[in-house]
Amino acid sequence: MARRLRIRTTDRVGPSRWWWVIVHDSLEEMRRAGGRWPHNQTTEAELAEATGMCQPINWWENDAEPGVRYYPDTGYAGAVRFTAGYVSPEIVAHEIVHAAVATYRMNCSADACLGEDCGDEEEDLAYLYGELFASFHDRY
Repeated sequence: MARRLRIRTTDRVGPSRWWWVIVHDSLEEMRRAGGRWPHNQTTEAELAEATGMCQPINWWENDAEPGVRYYPDTGYAGAVRFTAGYVSPEIVAHEIVHAAVATYRMNCSADACLGEDCGDEEEDLAYLYGELFASFHDRY
């Protein structure tokens, strides 16, 4: 049976967001579940090689405000999937960077351009990553 836990950001960089982290028992189970995800944007070829995946929720637009992205008010951001036996620091860091960038897009800017130097945008991303990674570390 898959293990589930939640990781979250604070409201330091936009509204607090939370992610399901699901650690599946096998690669096949993780890939199958990832393929069934209603917001899945992963290709079949990518699924066949995945050892982890980050699957953010979809956004929607309001006709009255074209170009403005909306996300659920619940703070729910999506799911990060791992497989038991493949929960290495490299894979965890890789997938949580994806979650941090997706959270940045939800809270700050749909275009995650960080600029040429370490400015406010890069700091915001670093805070989001740090909060998500610490939340994972504390719960796993």
